[in-house]
Amino acid sequence: MSYKLISFEQGKYGLVVFCAPVKDIYEHFSINRRIENKDEGYQRTLSQSRVDVISKYVAANKALPLSVLASLETGKYSIEDDQITISDEPDVGWIIDGQHRIAGAYKSGTNLIIPIVAFLDINIEEQINQFITINKEAKGVPTSLYYDLLKHLAGKNATDRSKERASDIATDLKRNEESPFFGKVVAITSPKQGEISLTTFIKAVAPLVSEGKGFLSAYSFQEQVGVVDNYYRGTKNIFPKYFNKEDSIFFKTTGFGAMFKAFPVIFNYTLKIKQGFAVADVSDILRNVSHYNFDIWKKLGTGNAAEIQASDDLKKELETVFTERVSRAMVYTH
Repeated sequence: MSYKLISFEQGKYGLVVFCAPVKDIYEHFSINRRIENKDEGYQRTLSQSRVDVISKYVAANKALPLSVLASLETGKYSIEDDQITISDEPDVGWIIDGQHRIAGAYKSGTNLIIPIVAFLDINIEEQINQFITINKEAKGVPTSLYYDLLKHLAGKNATDRSKERASDIATDLKRNEESPFFGKVVAITSPKQGEISLTTFIKAVAPLVSEGKGFLSAYSFQEQVGVVDNYYRGTKNIFPKYFNKEDSIFFKTTGFGAMFKAFPVIFNYTLKIKQGFAVADVSDILRNVSHYNFDIWKKLGTGNAAEIQASDDLKKELETVFTERVSRAMVYTH
């Protein structure tokens, strides 16, 4: 497949511009959509509604004058004079931006001519950098996806690294069939009932694993995974009435945030009294407040203030129980 081109450079990058029928692009360039639970790809899943809208638009003889950004893989093309020749095979390059336009135009059946701006021979990290630069602030790109991509990028600060660690913990847990988090942390789609977004998970867990100052920062990655997992396993054991509901309060933004704001107090009580944080240890501590009514959390609204209020209410209940226990022990001793 050969097309006329213009070559140019921007900074350290070599780029080309050419035009090609959308059929050529769709059938030979990979959209590289991100797939839940697989560490591959970097783009959000295609929105079929957006594809359909673009398809109808193009079918009505309308123009799509914007260019598509792509990258071409080494060994899949050659350039001579003002001509680029691309191998007639799948995966000759990746669509970094414009995947909905390509899919919609292809579906229209018009074989629209599409302008392409293509990077030459950039690696996966550079592709991700370009994708995030273009899309991070765009409407419809989940913040969760940005967090999910952090591990691929260089030059991260301490805040980024804590978010990356929290993202890795979420990934480990959502893939574990034995975990209460199995399949319940989503990065691409909007969370359904009983699910939480990766953004919500990271907001709650990242402060706990922040380097040097997080409550769990001294623990290894696997220990951190185990602590978070055991915390929710114990919660599930003691509060099945609330945990097993389709719209479980423990997988709503306010409930999840409140549980992890209360975590340091529960963690300390458990270590002090049980000398460990196994599921049985967590369960034994939470059993002291098994009467707690989590339905009141639903009346608190949303936002950080609601999370703090819910957390404070649960912590107060725990503190009341253990204060009374200590008082009784002192009476019996005397």
